[in-house]
Amino acid sequence: MPTQRPLDDLLTGAPRHLFFTGKGGVGKTSLACACALRLADAGRRVLLVSTDPASNLDEMLATPLGRQPRDVAGAPGLQAMNIAPEAAAEAYRQRVLAQMAPGSTEAERGQVREQLSGACTTEIAAFDEFVGLLAGDAHGFDHVVFDTAPTGHTLRLLSLPKAWTGFLEGNDRGASCLGPHSGLKMQEARFREAMQALGDAARTRVVLVTRPDAPALREAARTREELLALGLGNQWLVVNGVFTEAAASDAVAAALQAQQHAALQAMPPALAPLPISHVPLRGFDMVG
Repeated sequence: MPTQRPLDDLLTGAPRHLFFTGKGGVGKTSLACACALRLADAGRRVLLVSTDPASNLDEMLATPLGRQPRDVAGAPGLQAMNIAPEAAAEAYRQRVLAQMAPGSTEAERGQVREQLSGACTTEIAAFDEFVGLLAGDAHGFDHVVFDTAPTGHTLRLLSLPKAWTGFLEGNDRGASCLGPHSGLKMQEARFREAMQALGDAARTRVVLVTRPDAPALREAARTREELLALGLGNQWLVVNGVFTEAAASDAVAAALQAQQHAALQAMPPALAPLPISHVPLRGFDMVG
């Protein structure tokens, strides 16, 4: 089993961006909140951002959140926000419509709005807000902590620039869902710069969150390889919910501990080179 490092090591000399990812239910939001609070307690200005369409960051922090940063009560130095995909998509549509010629008819505007009504627009708009936070929209903050959607959604989001670039290189007009997005060509360099920021170890650390069970560890190993393929190599593994038996006479507790220990001993080789921290299982909800 790889040597464990204290979770505080993750935050010692932490780069500006901390990017928490992992499969659903492993505790990404809990850990992202805990780390954001620890950084704020250390006197840093921190922005905590959820990119999950089903975000529960509001509940976790007991603070109603929107698309603009909001102070978190009782946590000086910490602000939080949600990137709401549908709201971002509507704002994106309005920006595109505003660029149309003044003489455009209602029929023409309606046609453009229809072209911008699909899932492609929602993804582009959400990524555009995400890119903005990497490219300087979060000025005034020492750290930006990203609490992401479950792994599959996040990987798709991160792979979009490569797909857009391939489309844009081969199509001046095109008929795919990217066709109506005339502004993408101008933003291509901005998207590429954002991915470079994510891949720069001096600016970004990717925190792979998992559980001490075999399926979750396998998922973390797959995620590690896919992130490496996207150029995101500065990774740290956090195993959340590690159980330590308190009473030797409790057969159920002993079995759970043994099961977790066996899963960690058989950790996929791809994870072995990573720095790893364990977070103990808590007996209370991580809310408020």
